[in-house]
Amino acid sequence: MRKVVRAAATVFDFLTVITLLLIFYMEYELPDQYYVLEGETVRFSYPVLLDTPEQPLEGAETAGESYQVDLKLMGAIPIKTVEVSVVDRKMVRVSGAPFGIKMFTDGLMVVGMSEVTGEGQRINPAREAGVEIGDIIETVNGVRLRTNEQLGELVEQSGGEPVELTVRRGEEQLTFQVRPVQSVGDRKYRLGVWVRDSSAGIGTMTYYDPNSGLFTGLGHAVCDVDTGELMPLSDGEIVSAEITGCKRGESGEPGELKGRFSGGSALGWLSANTPTGVYGYLQSRSVYLGEEVPVALSHEVRPGRAVIRTTISGSIPREYEVELEKISTGRGAGGQNMIVHVTDPELLAQTGGIVQGMSGSPILQNGMLVGSVTHVFVNDPTRGFGIFAETIYNDAKNMCGTVDNAA
Repeated sequence: MRKVVRAAATVFDFLTVITLLLIFYMEYELPDQYYVLEGETVRFSYPVLLDTPEQPLEGAETAGESYQVDLKLMGAIPIKTVEVSVVDRKMVRVSGAPFGIKMFTDGLMVVGMSEVTGEGQRINPAREAGVEIGDIIETVNGVRLRTNEQLGELVEQSGGEPVELTVRRGEEQLTFQVRPVQSVGDRKYRLGVWVRDSSAGIGTMTYYDPNSGLFTGLGHAVCDVDTGELMPLSDGEIVSAEITGCKRGESGEPGELKGRFSGGSALGWLSANTPTGVYGYLQSRSVYLGEEVPVALSHEVRPGRAVIRTTISGSIPREYEVELEKISTGRGAGGQNMIVHVTDPELLAQTGGIVQGMSGSPILQNGMLVGSVTHVFVNDPTRGFGIFAETIYNDAKNMCGTVDNAA
């Protein structure tokens, strides 16, 4: 009898552990926010395990309304409460064309540090004061910084007296007193920092929203090449660009599209540099803007066949076949909502799959914009990550809003 009791207790403990692990996994994997169209019910992952309502709650089925749903495992064990927002169908014009980015940082990013050789000493004044690589220097003695040259002039004017730096480090704002050192080489006063005030490059435009004037691109942030940190945007513009060549991707060595700026006047201006892409407004529609298509909600994206629209030569995009191998809707997915596997023989022959510069290439499935390409797998260039179009659209709207005179 005791053996039976012990065996039953062991089985019970095992099932309890499995249940707890399942609850923790589902709580992490399931998003906190869902979007549905008018008259629809939300479709959750793991429908067999979840107890969910069959119809929208009465009075909460029109666009602009929202309601909460308690998710329970097998209808009994609480997992989490999620919010369901009812929206109308959004329409955008899908691009896939290359564009040039010119952006100036909000402050100066510290990308390196070096010793300053003064009279009989080698010292790094900024490091000694507490400044670190990746910091954003916003002001010197209260003067707002915009260029590298401006920082040099203000430090030189100090005559070696301490200067006050206001620095942003993540969400913190810090203040440091730094005494510049006069270099024995050129007799100039220096802090011992290398800073960056701007960035330029080529990316792929995902879509243009004719209702708001917003465009989106990249699917990820513009980051500093030295620190890997997101570059804080002060202002910037986009210009026409064309692809002139491609370095083919190989396992362990990502490929890269090569291009050049091809237009003098700006196509539009940048408003935000975010983890989900760059956003801004078009002034000119001389860049390729394709047909108007609906933006898919995350629950409408399915594993299976799709296409990406991208440009590997010139300035006009083409469509290439891909397979969406895995869809992740959880809050931990970040910008890695889908695994994109390139299957198109022509694209594989020319690029090896996904290469740098394709980030932002729109992904279409069943006549809808479902996402954009974000990253390539370093050890397998035929595969990469994609981010939901729903996420991009909502982030762009929340970050930038709308303008009355959008082109």
